[in-house]
Amino acid sequence: MNIKYFGEIADVIGKKSEDIVLSNNTLEALTAHLKSTYKLSVDDVYIAINHKVVEASRDIQITEKDEVAILSPFAGG
Repeated sequence: MNIKYFGEIADVIGKKSEDIVLSNNTLEALTAHLKSTYKLSVDDVYIAINHKVVEASRDIQITEKDEVAILSPFAGG
């Protein structure tokens, strides 16, 4: 699946996107990958699937056609 990184997350990781292969294309597997690979926890990021921010605790199946974005926490003002 193709993952896009935005904001501070892209700066920390050092890339704006990447293709990853998971044994199970679920939101849970993706968050585990982010934690093990980049030491990111779900408290550090927002995850959007098809332009909608989703709760990381939800059991969501991700397809190859889905657009997945990892976003920095939003700042208010």
